Amino acid sequence: MSNLTQLFDAGRFPGGVEVHTDSVSATMTLDGSEHGSLRLFSLAPGVILSFNRIYTHVWPLAQTETANILLLNFCLNGRCEVDLDNGQFAFLSQGVMALGTQQVTEPYRYPSSVYEGVELFLDLDTLEQEPYCLFLEAGIDLATLIRHFQAAQKLYLAQAPAAIQGILSELWALRDTEDIWRMKLGSARLLLELERQPYVPHPRIRYFTLSQVAIAKEVHSILLSDLSQNHTARELAERFQVAETSLKNYFRGVFGENLSTFLREVRMRRAAELLQSSELRVAEIAAQVGYENQSKFAAVFVRHFGCPPLEYRRRAHLSIADDN
Repeated sequence: MSNLTQLFDAGRFPGGVEVHTDSVSATMTLDGSEHGSLRLFSLAPGVILSFNRIYTHVWPLAQTETANILLLNFCLNGRCEVDLDNGQFAFLSQGVMALGTQQVTEPYRYPSSVYEGVELFLDLDTLEQEPYCLFLEAGIDLATLIRHFQAAQKLYLAQAPAAIQGILSELWALRDTEDIWRMKLGSARLLLELERQPYVPHPRIRYFTLSQVAIAKEVHSILLSDLSQNHTARELAERFQVAETSLKNYFRGVFGENLSTFLREVRMRRAAELLQSSELRVAEIAAQVGYENQSKFAAVFVRHFGCPPLEYRRRAHLSIADDN
């Protein structure tokens, strides 16, 4: 039996993760304020395709036995933290792919609480004992693929070429279907295209140390703890005794956004929530999200939502009334 059957065993997951199976797939869900789902299709013995839609900071790791598995991970949206063997960290972002045979030992982490992507699990022991006919007919050699990308020694990370991104888009369009045959063809095409790609010894992927990631996450917590405060990058850099440019680079590397862009987005989302859920005056809301000047707040709000704050509140209340 394939080691990949462990992926379908709800008993191997910590509390909060439920596994529902049907005739063609298994869906793992995590419910709550932070949530997500993984929909897995067994394409053949030893071959599983997973469509991942995750909207949480952490996805629990299943308790599995050591298995000889080649994992291919393709990010379509969001960010996934990757803990490398050398003590460094990298972040899968949109358009980045990862492949390797390393066993995952820590829960998956998503700094921005958003991750959408496609994963292909290949149980090498099972496929050696029971070769998949579609791979054989297509001439796919997984051992050669692993050697080509040196994926047995380390996790290979690189920007996915346009041809691979095109195949991924076609596969992603199947995420809510039961079109197993097209999933099989798409997975085989994906592997064939990978075999044609050159090995890039130093892909343009940024790596970070544990302390650099910790600084970025602490800055993130400081900014979110009180939106009324106006922390400058210089002030934060001095607090952590790093250069201002370095601090900005750490934050962008981990969260995928500039400090200023991130803070503006968070403030506008919070302002919109307060306009819908409270009777606070616009000036009070502006102050709560860090704007001393109401006019400046209103101008930023209009650029973000396309209408003034009071009009946004009026539309929100009308929408609620219509729903009732």
